[in-house]
Amino acid sequence: MTLQERETPCFSGRILACPLRGHWTSFRLVDEQGDGKPYGGLPYTVVDSVGQEYTGRLNGEGVAKVENHYRGPVVLKLDAPYQGVEATYRDLMIRKSYPLPITQLQFRAEQTRFFHDNGFRREHNPAIKEADIFVQVEVRDLVREGAHLPPVVKRFYEPQSALLRGMSELGFGPEHSFGIALSPNKHNVLEVRPMRALRPMLSTDDQFCALNLYQLALMATLSYTDFAQDPRENPLDKVRFPEEPSIGNLFGEALASYRENWQVDSKQPHRFFPLYEDVPYSKRLEILPFDPTLYEQNHPDKGQDQEHPANQHFFDDQEDGGDTQAFICHHDEVILIAVRGTASLKDALRDVDALQVPFEEGVGQVHKGFYTAFQAINEFVESYMSRFCSNQKVIICGHSLGEPSHYCWPKRCVVTRSKNTTSSSTPTAPHALETRLSLKVPPASFITAWSTTTTRCPACRPPG
Repeated sequence: MTLQERETPCFSGRILACPLRGHWTSFRLVDEQGDGKPYGGLPYTVVDSVGQEYTGRLNGEGVAKVENHYRGPVVLKLDAPYQGVEATYRDLMIRKSYPLPITQLQFRAEQTRFFHDNGFRREHNPAIKEADIFVQVEVRDLVREGAHLPPVVKRFYEPQSALLRGMSELGFGPEHSFGIALSPNKHNVLEVRPMRALRPMLSTDDQFCALNLYQLALMATLSYTDFAQDPRENPLDKVRFPEEPSIGNLFGEALASYRENWQVDSKQPHRFFPLYEDVPYSKRLEILPFDPTLYEQNHPDKGQDQEHPANQHFFDDQEDGGDTQAFICHHDEVILIAVRGTASLKDALRDVDALQVPFEEGVGQVHKGFYTAFQAINEFVESYMSRFCSNQKVIICGHSLGEPSHYCWPKRCVVTRSKNTTSSSTPTAPHALETRLSLKVPPASFITAWSTTTTRCPACRPPG
């Protein structure tokens, strides 16, 4: 074999073109009013088609330009962690249980506002005029960790997801698990959805409050619904809450997405809207995130010990032979606990079991049936409070059999007593604060009485 014949298989007539530099991409982040100032100064990372990274900061108008990058689209990421001094955000990031990966982008988005009062997407942002490419994005599109962020809301101008997938499939640079693909040699404008949420307004004053009378009547009625997590048990990588009405849907999806829900009972014929307040997303009534890659306790390998939102926020002991239900959630000012009232024969038997028994956690004697219900949920509530109580006011609501909540946590809480009316001569523990009234809201729920307890936990750190 000649030298030429031996060397022929080693060569090919194909010539692989090297990526060419000299291309540019500019981009701007704006809010729903078309203003880029809320995002001025944010650090960013851009990755081009060969994996070259370019870092910098947006200017005061939220604009940046990457020049002389390799040919092809680039991927924009804004994943820098929050480094500010606001206590609410710092505490969420460093808490021992479920610390949240809050980014600077999330913090900035929480300070912006919706163009429409109802939180619906804006269809005609004035910043469209300056854009070659205009897209509507969520914070979760641009950051690595998104389990704690709200669900994506339908948008009029979708990000170029196909472009991002195509880059990975064709081998342009590294694979990207997050980020927004930007078109090269064009000006890309990204409208970032505000991160605002709705939360039920609640007074934290110990005195009687008509606002709480209405609000907590609805929360007590909500306690009759299911948590409705999908999947219900042993989730693998994510959970959702599609069923309405349900506890999980209201707090985990609707209010987190700024959607004003009114139905707290599937048989409810009339609309009774809770009174909501507009708050930064991180100050909503929180449903804990689920992410096995970030939180070891979420991993499916934990089996029966696996933690997920349903078993952290919702108590139901039917599988253990009981029939007590309650839910608990919190924000930076309040821990809300709602205990379901009478809904079954087992509940009715507890109602009539009025034998007076010693109150082991405090002093005095209590209704045996109510006390049994309290003992069923005590460990569940104590576990939650030990992890997430940080000097908030604890508000407990329920009606009918939900009243054993009045006996809760005497060793942890200092409580002031205030009584509006009495329904029986049964003595209760002297540390309990009780407000008891008659109402019927909504009519289909046949709520005849409700009660609320407010406490302050001295074991928690002081504010600030």
